[in-house]
Amino acid sequence: MTKSAALVALCALARPNAGACSWCASPLPKGRRMWCRDRCATAFWKNHWWSRARRAAKHRDKYACVRCGGGRPLEVNHIVACCGAHGTISCAHHLENLETLCVPCHLHHTASSETS
Repeated sequence: MTKSAALVALCALARPNAGACSWCASPLPKGRRMWCRDRCATAFWKNHWWSRARRAAKHRDKYACVRCGGGRPLEVNHIVACCGAHGTISCAHHLENLETLCVPCHLHHTASSETS
């Protein structure tokens, strides 16, 4: 089993089903094995691959801090901590678990998370 197939099997966002797209569950066109089209593959990886997820979160949040509306420099925070999974392909990078924060808001969030 490939890494992506294993991740699809565990992921709450994916829809693993024989003969169907692992993202949208549409029937697979001839010659396709996991995704019915490139858009579905891109959507899956935006939620699992840290560099893509980070970029997608900033784009979704219109390149502004979601807490104060501030601008750069921006960082992307895991709402539920990823415990060092930044360099891995992981479900911790689902877009609903990410928020764009300015550095001061990220520092405040991290400090308050460590004390609670």
